[in-house]
Amino acid sequence: MTDQTAEIARLMKVAEAVVEELERQGVAEALANLGFDHIEMAQAVIKAADADVVPFKRPPPHSLGTDLD
Repeated sequence: MTDQTAEIARLMKVAEAVVEELERQGVAEALANLGFDHIEMAQAVIKAADADVVPFKRPPPHSLGTDLD
């Protein structure tokens, strides 16, 4: 297995775990309706696991239902 194949396999495994956890918590559908990107979250999880800095992205105010800015 090549490095790229291993990286993709790791990403898919983490993405599946993210989706399963969101489903377990009962929020997967709501987040999908808000445009949540589970692949982006999986990439951040992998970066954090590899001890890389993960920047915090603030959602747009309209997605929270409040005007924070």
